[in-house]
Amino acid sequence: MMKYSAILTALCCGLLAVAAEKPNILICTDPSLPPEVASAARELLKLENARPLAALAACGAGEKAEAAESVSLLPDSAFNRAAFNHLVVIGRPDRDPLQAKVRGHQAKVEPADREFYRLGYGRMRGDIGYVECDWNPFLYSEKVKNNPFTTVVVKISGTSDAGVLAALNAFREGLLNGVVAVGTPERPETSLLDYLPSPVPPPAFPDRIGPLTLAGYTQPDGVEYRAWLEWGGAEPKQLWRIKYLADGVYNDVSPAAWVNGLHRLAYGNAVTLAEFETPEAAKRVKEALMKRRGAKAGKMGGLDAVVFDQPTDEAFDRSYGKVAYVTRGRHVAAVSLPENEWPAAAEALRRLP
Repeated sequence: MMKYSAILTALCCGLLAVAAEKPNILICTDPSLPPEVASAARELLKLENARPLAALAACGAGEKAEAAESVSLLPDSAFNRAAFNHLVVIGRPDRDPLQAKVRGHQAKVEPADREFYRLGYGRMRGDIGYVECDWNPFLYSEKVKNNPFTTVVVKISGTSDAGVLAALNAFREGLLNGVVAVGTPERPETSLLDYLPSPVPPPAFPDRIGPLTLAGYTQPDGVEYRAWLEWGGAEPKQLWRIKYLADGVYNDVSPAAWVNGLHRLAYGNAVTLAEFETPEAAKRVKEALMKRRGAKAGKMGGLDAVVFDQPTDEAFDRSYGKVAYVTRGRHVAAVSLPENEWPAAAEALRRLP
């Protein structure tokens, strides 16, 4: 967390002053998309057809969806349009120049070899789709001195057309960050942190908790699975981070906008749900967490909880909230929603199967 916060601090301190209108959501595609993928991409022009986009609109972060050809955003003359709107970029990096430009350094997607690599998933070969929500790199560049809101980029890509389509369909259903494999991928090599992506979505959670809107979920990788093992003494069978967005979440360019946003490591306003083999295993994990530094016994909506303050670092000189760990059957939930919404979160957890 600290290294990401350091990056954010540097970015935010370097911003000075530029004005921009309220953003729209640009659905960016390349003519090389096969008809089936292009048709599915056009469905996103109706925001209600994709839970994450509907959530952006509901919290005031996006006015409407517009179609954009990827290559049209690359010239210098199109910079403002690329920077001051949210971008949903759909396509393979070997065919779509915008996808290649924004893909960053978190994952390697290589259609030529049908190979994928990301730390926490390992190296895989096959028809593999990838979804990642991130800062809009056009906005967070040296060309922009300041802006009253944040914009994001959603990268929907894959090692093949089948992988891109699988990722796109998963995004529509709420996958914010994760890997979707069509069939069982090959493993050219293995490591301790390999994680075979699961297609299983999280249990149903409310569309709204107070003023917060359900945006979807992140598929935590093998690094987080091992963190639960280290901190709690047992590795979960399954992990999900169910993400909520507050009204106005992207109305500035602060670290708070990042930690409460859609990025894989944005832990704010979320319910991280860990499923274990048995209720007894979940109970032992909670007991182990109680022995950790900073743990306090508390209540979350009537449920016994282990409560921690969110950490401070160079971006946050004061804790930005609390996280409560509670057990329900085979599940341990880490709830980072505002404390006044804990009772509603507890009620949702009581309905878990």
